[in-house]
Amino acid sequence: MRRIVNVGWLVVVLVATFSGTVPMAHPVLAAIASAIAAAGWLVIAFRLQRPPWLVPVAIVVVAAGGVAALAAVGTWSTPLGFCFFAVLSAGVRLPMLPAVGLYVGMAVALVFVLHAEWAPGDALVVLALGVMLSIGMVRRENERRAEEREMAQVSAARVLEEQARSAALAERARIARDVHDVLAHSLSALAVQLQGARLMLHRDGAPADTIAQVERAQHLATEGLAEARRAVAALRTEPVDLAKGLQALVAAAPGATLEIVGDGPALDAAARETVLRTAQESLTNARKHAEGQPVRVRLTHLDDATELVVHNAGPTDEPRTGGYGLIGMAERAALAGGTVEAGAVEDGWQVRLVLPATPVP
Repeated sequence: MRRIVNVGWLVVVLVATFSGTVPMAHPVLAAIASAIAAAGWLVIAFRLQRPPWLVPVAIVVVAAGGVAALAAVGTWSTPLGFCFFAVLSAGVRLPMLPAVGLYVGMAVALVFVLHAEWAPGDALVVLALGVMLSIGMVRRENERRAEEREMAQVSAARVLEEQARSAALAERARIARDVHDVLAHSLSALAVQLQGARLMLHRDGAPADTIAQVERAQHLATEGLAEARRAVAALRTEPVDLAKGLQALVAAAPGATLEIVGDGPALDAAARETVLRTAQESLTNARKHAEGQPVRVRLTHLDDATELVVHNAGPTDEPRTGGYGLIGMAERAALAGGTVEAGAVEDGWQVRLVLPATPVP
């Protein structure tokens, strides 16, 4: 709207200059000077900032063009509007010393050009230019204060964000302590007790199937303890880089390979955590239900989404459960705005997670 108003005033000045009934002393020179001043006016009106010297030069061009147009007209006329606009723009856009210098130079030039016609008008011209300069400086000061208020609001928002982040980290640390104190200790004690029970069964000559069941329970307790420790580590630390996190998970899974395709938009912390936890659960299930079979992990970055596919060969009729399970994966994906699909495919089992691209905060 401000640009439209500025261009509208330019049209008014030009039309009023060349539609008057008083003959001009030098009409061609007046047209050339007005065209030059109008070009500078448009640069200022459209707020062109590159190169940095463009606006100061445009202000000087408008001022010089206005004075030259008045001299070419040879009398009081609307090209004085160019001079007023130049001084106003100087007050808004230039530092105080250059702005005052432009004001003084233009006032002297206008007094020299108009003095012969109406001497009392000299003071009026100087006063009017001073008023326009003051208006420009006041507007610039208001803009500066508005910018400072905006920066203060941004700083306050950042402080609140950091406080919220600190509170979230503290809560995560508290949850990690609870998990470690309750679940991890309980599972560790259970594994020790099962180890003792297994040795006692061996000593007493218990049936082989009984010993196998106890060994399986011990194995599950050990895996549960490892899962609990990984969960505690995830709660206590910030989400790692997605590629590095997947590489670490694949390196710990025998027979697993990783492929990363594309360089899509970065994901936020929640989405990265969802990808890592889904990959971790899928690899854990593959180890439980298709031990020794190859597992392919593929992360694909698209323009508007990120896709994770974990595929393993092996039996497809056994339900895949464990950890927080398929329901937990679906819930985590939904919280991140994505979807997860898991099920049997022609050559094995596949988990597919799709997350929309999310900007990094």
